[in-house]
Amino acid sequence: MPAETLDSHDEDIEETEERNTSGYSFEDQETEDEPTVVGAFQPMLFSTSTRRVRDLNSDYINHELDPRPSFQRGYVWDLAKASRLVESVLLNVPLPLIYTAEEAETNKEVVIDGQQRLLTLFGYVKGQFPRNSRPFRLKHLKILSDLNGKLFSDLEDLYKTKILRYDMTIIKIGASSDPNVKFEIFERLNSGSVSLNAQELRNCIYRGRFNDLLRELTEYSSFRKAIASETLLERMLDAELALRFLAFYERTYINFPGGIKSFLNDFMNDYSKHISAEKERKFTDIFKHASDLTFTVFGENAFRRYSPGTERGVDGRWERTVNRALYDVIMWGFTQFDKGRVIHASDSIRSALIDLCVNDDEFRDSITAATNDRSRVKYRFQAWKAALDRVLVGTEKQARLFPYELKGKMYSQSQTCAICSQTIHSIDDCEVDHIHPFSQGGETVPENAQLAHRFCNRKKGKSS
Repeated sequence: MPAETLDSHDEDIEETEERNTSGYSFEDQETEDEPTVVGAFQPMLFSTSTRRVRDLNSDYINHELDPRPSFQRGYVWDLAKASRLVESVLLNVPLPLIYTAEEAETNKEVVIDGQQRLLTLFGYVKGQFPRNSRPFRLKHLKILSDLNGKLFSDLEDLYKTKILRYDMTIIKIGASSDPNVKFEIFERLNSGSVSLNAQELRNCIYRGRFNDLLRELTEYSSFRKAIASETLLERMLDAELALRFLAFYERTYINFPGGIKSFLNDFMNDYSKHISAEKERKFTDIFKHASDLTFTVFGENAFRRYSPGTERGVDGRWERTVNRALYDVIMWGFTQFDKGRVIHASDSIRSALIDLCVNDDEFRDSITAATNDRSRVKYRFQAWKAALDRVLVGTEKQARLFPYELKGKMYSQSQTCAICSQTIHSIDDCEVDHIHPFSQGGETVPENAQLAHRFCNRKKGKSS
């Protein structure tokens, strides 16, 4: 076979793209920790076998083999790529290994790596293209071009037999293993170009009703509108956000050991064994409560970091990528208060978050670098809770803050910064400044108020 044909084939059979964190629309670069193995080590059990397409297809038809478990993405190949895989089988080209895993609870075998290849072959034998169930006719074949346009039923018996008797090498991973060790093995198996992310691995290992609940929660309209990112709806990344919320809600940041992967693995493992109907209702209600309030307060800017202006440009802006560290604290914070109180103070709450992002260097660091460090996790949760308390509970420190109503009134009258004389383009990017500084006895009254860019006000405060 010509070299260019082999290269083309290698490219065709790849099932996933390598993506970095930013590709998932996450702003912060979390460093994943190694899973913690507790207790005696239980070795992984593997079995290797060679099985014909005919036998695999029979297991699939009889529901003994599941090539599309919940953690897998849908079928994504186009007709041309699928046709070239069939051509490779007819040419007896070796295909990559298929990885499966035993599922003790259901006695099924689920496909971990190889979904696209198996569904392509099963679909061709059946005569239906997996993506849309239309007739699966071969297309764009280069070597066996005389087969273009043919269904499986149209093939000569020789070709049918080649497909049905084609041997595929299967590595099956045993069910009886320590879950964290199993997680680690799955990661190593998926360290190449075809890889599952952490949540896809969890949904392979910790299957059950709790896993189904996470997927159901991600369908809630307020949550979907708040994350507002199609890429976060792919490959279980939205389910991981739901898992993060429940883990921090139930176990709290105080019990966070450091290392998000083990934290989430252990939590999911506990509830994958059993979750009561009462607990399921509680989790559902609190998730919806926090999602509703998040979207009400922040809208399309939910879970996004606010970046202040700079010397090169005084205008601040909301980032467009979801920040997981912010997600954790915002959702958790809203579980501490009832809806009426939060909605009534929504403008002030939004201003409080902006103030933390702009003026609290330690908070800003805690959501942008080494975000899984235990001390940084603790700081950002406590800082956000204190900010909410100042707005919703009230402390003496509020005397320094001008009412949001005054800010809105001043902004509607003039959008000019009193310090730099440039236009303020967003009400979120301005603060009500004390003309006579508060630190020097200036009162928090309208007569001592002026509107300024957040950057300009901050710069003024540092120079005074």
